[in-house]
Amino acid sequence: MNILIENLKNLSNQILSAKKIDDYDEIIEVDKMRKILINQIFSRGLKALSEEDIKTIKLIAEENENLVAEISIASTMKIQSANKKMKAIKGYNF
Repeated sequence: MNILIENLKNLSNQILSAKKIDDYDEIIEVDKMRKILINQIFSRGLKALSEEDIKTIKLIAEENENLVAEISIASTMKIQSANKKMKAIKGYNF
């Protein structure tokens, strides 16, 4: 179980590194791997997890929840910016 938890930590660190450079495609890809790993961890049962493992998973889940909110806001801002550019281009063409 320790190996799975360490892999989860590593994936979380990769997500945070990708966030620092705003590489949202990388975040999404690593997050897919993270979800698969979490399923593997919980498929072994909660009894197999130590108290420390549970705290680690909870911390990572909280970090990822905040990250998802940030990505959602960033995506919305990019869409709004693209819409403004499209309107400007359409206005210029007429």
